[in-house]
Amino acid sequence: MLKKIVLFALLLIPVMGYAQEQKIAYFKSDEVIPLMPEYTQMLDSLRKSEAALQAELEGMSDEYSKKVTAFSEQQATLAESIKAVRLKEIERIRESAQTLQQQAMQIQDDLQKSLFVPIQTKIRNVLAEVGTENHFAYIISAEVLLYTSPQSTDATPLVKAKLGIK
Repeated sequence: MLKKIVLFALLLIPVMGYAQEQKIAYFKSDEVIPLMPEYTQMLDSLRKSEAALQAELEGMSDEYSKKVTAFSEQQATLAESIKAVRLKEIERIRESAQTLQQQAMQIQDDLQKSLFVPIQTKIRNVLAEVGTENHFAYIISAEVLLYTSPQSTDATPLVKAKLGIK
């Protein structure tokens, strides 16, 4: 039994030494990503897309308002069959506007995701380079850390330098 304990201790010592040598750093993406030109371009693209979708929705809303106003003004003089046709047309425009509004949210969400992929890829590549150059075993996102020791290594300045961001 004593031999097993001694053998276990001898095997555990190198593992403990290796674990202590592991360098771990953290990275603050919220300090880097908003400063990237790609992020600014992404926001511009999202604003343009949103403006185009908003203009389309406003056009539909104007058309709906005009049809409703015209129907209200002419309702008393219209035959029942024409009233039914116009009400169906007004309902169709309203449903189209609602559908477009729902699709617009999905379009914006999909666009944001697709435009963010290159930014994410660039950050991951730079983190890999910084990790390799500085012999970090891990670079952890600071956003998920509950506590960071003052002795911990912040890789954020290294990433900013690699990206050419001040």
